[in-house]
Amino acid sequence: MAGTSVETQYEIAPSFLTRKGAQLLLNGQPFRSLGVNKHELFSAYYLADFFGGDRKAALSSARRSLDNLAKSGLTTIRFNALPHWSAQIEDTYMKSRDVFWQRFDEMVKDCQERGIRLIPVLLWNIGAFIDIVGESLQDFANHPRSKSRALFNAWVEEIVTKYRDDPTVLFWEITNEANLTVDLRPMFPQGIVPPTDLTKPYKHLTRNPGPRDWRNNWSADEMAAFVRETAVLVKSIDKNHLVAAGYSAPRPSAWHLWLGSLKRAEKMDWTKDSEEEQANFVRLVHPEPLDFVDCHIYLERGENFDQLVLLKRVANELDKPLYVGEAGISVKVLGEQGYAHPVAQDGLRLLLEAMETLDVPLVLVWAWEDFCQPPHEPNIRPEVHKDVVALLREVQSRWRANNQPSKREISDAQKQRLQSIAQRWREIVK
Repeated sequence: MAGTSVETQYEIAPSFLTRKGAQLLLNGQPFRSLGVNKHELFSAYYLADFFGGDRKAALSSARRSLDNLAKSGLTTIRFNALPHWSAQIEDTYMKSRDVFWQRFDEMVKDCQERGIRLIPVLLWNIGAFIDIVGESLQDFANHPRSKSRALFNAWVEEIVTKYRDDPTVLFWEITNEANLTVDLRPMFPQGIVPPTDLTKPYKHLTRNPGPRDWRNNWSADEMAAFVRETAVLVKSIDKNHLVAAGYSAPRPSAWHLWLGSLKRAEKMDWTKDSEEEQANFVRLVHPEPLDFVDCHIYLERGENFDQLVLLKRVANELDKPLYVGEAGISVKVLGEQGYAHPVAQDGLRLLLEAMETLDVPLVLVWAWEDFCQPPHEPNIRPEVHKDVVALLREVQSRWRANNQPSKREISDAQKQRLQSIAQRWREIVK
């Protein structure tokens, strides 16, 4: 901890995020907030010595980054609760469990002292558990008594039980963009679980890989069933926390690709979905008892505000809040310049203005001080991107001050404002 002033200023209230229909509430008041993604927070810093790093230096870097975040007022972090690869999970969580949980507690305490709440993603790498036991994605998805599924369920039960009474956890998230791995069998006959070329020396990633064939594909309905079953498991243990799926925005052809899976089609159907077909796909993959409709949105040159409107409309129909777990400007626009690109700040302002127009209560920007090599761009470095941090602080202050009930229906005035935002974005990137 750098000093007591930050600790005193940002102490977390002992309350949990709740929802009443589509309204998120904290301490009985409507909740609106900006946060960030820092996917590597636990593994790269608190477990640094397991992967050949200097733990003392890593912890110093982590706490400095958390201090910067707390001072900015961006007090939510979405992160990967496990190391990414199966061999890394074996070396840490499975073989050194006491140390693993000591380090996890240390991270939670560091965040709690700074008033930072956490969104742990329970399964960032969809292939992690199957490669520990040498099974396939089909085994994992469709056979709840398979070794891989039993191992995953035990992990979920352990972490959820441990932190179910801790308000430092804002809510649980099941996957990272699992919807982008479904309905791809014709394109990936070897399966969608990397690494696909097992002739290379991948022992540092996976020691007992499962098969790399068609069995490592799954469909949207299989994924939805897995997400539903996991949400039920979490809620059977934890009555305090909400649960999100962790999806990206659906592909423009998601509904047609899923129909191809049902028909066992031999070719991909990239027909663009109609608005209602897209809505049907969103409904399909957000079963009860999930508490959110969620997505990741990165502005492209062609802009994608229409999809954001559709997601908000479906969330209203399902009486759930819309949550944007990753938000930013596409690297296809920013390139190697990242947030130093001339359009980055104006584009991010417009994207957040669109979120505010639709009254999206929680948006997490990608990414905060990612020190991976190479970093996962676009990457906010507060000492370099001071104007971007100032923008986020300004928006956060305005959102936090808004204690009005959430807006449900999308009015003509909101649609007109969104059209204006889209036009301004097109002028910036033309």
